[in-house]
Amino acid sequence: MVKREKKSIEVINGNPVEMTGSFDFEQAFNDWQAKCRSYKTSEISPKPPQDENGGTKNPKSKFVPKDLLGQVRNHVSASVARPDSPNKGDSGLYKALEEIDSKLKTIKVFTQAEKQILEKFRDGLDSFLTHPTLNPQNIVFKRPKRYREVDGKLQIPSKAKIKIYGHYIDDYFIKRYPKLKVPAGSKNWSSTTRNKATPPLYQAIYGGDMFPKGGLIEVIESAIEQIEKPIEPVLTKINSDLLAQLPQVRSWVIKNAKKYYKDGKYNLSAFRNELNSQNYQGVDSLLFRRLMTANLTGKKLSSINAKNVLAHPVPKFRINMKTNKAMQNLIKNSYIRSPRAKAPDKKEKTEVKKWFEMVL
Repeated sequence: MVKREKKSIEVINGNPVEMTGSFDFEQAFNDWQAKCRSYKTSEISPKPPQDENGGTKNPKSKFVPKDLLGQVRNHVSASVARPDSPNKGDSGLYKALEEIDSKLKTIKVFTQAEKQILEKFRDGLDSFLTHPTLNPQNIVFKRPKRYREVDGKLQIPSKAKIKIYGHYIDDYFIKRYPKLKVPAGSKNWSSTTRNKATPPLYQAIYGGDMFPKGGLIEVIESAIEQIEKPIEPVLTKINSDLLAQLPQVRSWVIKNAKKYYKDGKYNLSAFRNELNSQNYQGVDSLLFRRLMTANLTGKKLSSINAKNVLAHPVPKFRINMKTNKAMQNLIKNSYIRSPRAKAPDKKEKTEVKKWFEMVL
């Protein structure tokens, strides 16, 4: 049995929109941030000296953030501020992360441009895994190749060193600092083999035991999946001229106009009620998406292009026209945009003229 997806209603610019799926991007992103903040640098990178701001000073770097969220931001910023890159941490993935936090996470209906930001950000995170220096699993540390304990003291018989990857906490580090509180789960944070370690920074981005609901990339992927699910708007705050430009609406109005025209006038209330009761089929065309975006958001049609049209599929939509004046304008605009179609009132005037000519 196919499980039916949950649906919800969001009001976009005064227009109710039925959304498919239950994923809440804002809630998921905020939960991920809160989880990152719960892991303090002093706990996952034990006993570094503290500064007055709660961050930590590292002999090999200028500043280490006070929590894992700050570490993620620093790592993403580093991806666009490499020595061979002209970017200085104010563009690329860093800027995308800031835009997601400040704006995109609250959006319910996305444009193609906004969807593209999320897709590029996801692809950027994916690219870390094959990058020679940006994969958190392969951050390099060095420690003595050989060591032993003699009478409770750690001895290092030679200056030879080996590389470990991901994190500096391993068996040697624990034995060197026996009084240190070892973080839970740190056994898998380091490895002597590349692409095997799962340190906190890696888990924050890609998921793991520390992030049972998924890392940042899963949040972004779920948001993209949500955008790709269909929406069904009810056009309530509408412009009659824009509505008449939708072929399926215009053709329905012209097809049914004669039925609601009697004694020299339209029964606008009845005509409007039937208009509102219909389900209209969407089409996969740029013109339809532009018109739907304009009707749904209130933006000028001239300002809408392939980059800022709705990214969601719109398989069908409905109309909730509230006034007879708007209905009258829709009829008028439908015939203006269909010059070959003859409105009932135009036809009647022609017949009256012929009858008058016959009397003369």
